[in-house]
Amino acid sequence: MTSPPKYPRTPYLPYSPSIAPDSDRLADPSRFVGEQVVVSEKLDGSCTLLHRGEVYGRSVAAPTRAKWNAMVKKHHAWKMRERDVFLYGEDIYGVHSIEYEPVREDETFYAFALRDAKDRFASFEALVDFAGQREIPVVPVLFDGVFDSENALRGFVEETHAEPSALGGEREGVVIRLARSFPASEFELSVCKSVRAGHVQSDEHWTRNWRPCRIARAG
Repeated sequence: MTSPPKYPRTPYLPYSPSIAPDSDRLADPSRFVGEQVVVSEKLDGSCTLLHRGEVYGRSVAAPTRAKWNAMVKKHHAWKMRERDVFLYGEDIYGVHSIEYEPVREDETFYAFALRDAKDRFASFEALVDFAGQREIPVVPVLFDGVFDSENALRGFVEETHAEPSALGGEREGVVIRLARSFPASEFELSVCKSVRAGHVQSDEHWTRNWRPCRIARAG
């Protein structure tokens, strides 16, 4: 059985406060000027794929059995039965370097991208509609519109870095994407990110002695 497609590496804005070593930088941020874009909050969690009832972590070679994916498997993975649809999102059940305010069990996963068998990423509107029909949360949206200059884009990014997370606590960063659909081959020209200064970049440290996020009591 062929493995599902892995979510591509997202390039950094050149003026991101923090940039991981050996990471790609967006050469021309003006790509996101004059066209409708969506700026969403970059949550501090694990990049996770839901496909055909299974949960995949950073590796898509086989479904994950990690305990920190228990809530998304319990509440949402079973809703994704389509053979040719891939839903990516951020799983915050396992605390990384930011601990958010308590969330419900079914709010530990936030979808951010929808991909199809033709290797296209759906428009953000289509993602919201798709996830909404299945009662799957979507990443917090901070802006949906058009920037008329690169200075306006940069100013907005700087302002949002100074604000707290929509989930409470610190904000890890922001993701900027074209609102429309685009082929996966154009991903690096269609999506970028900016991450807070001093953010921990390791994917390993938190798994050694991981702990679950705070879960809000029902009612």
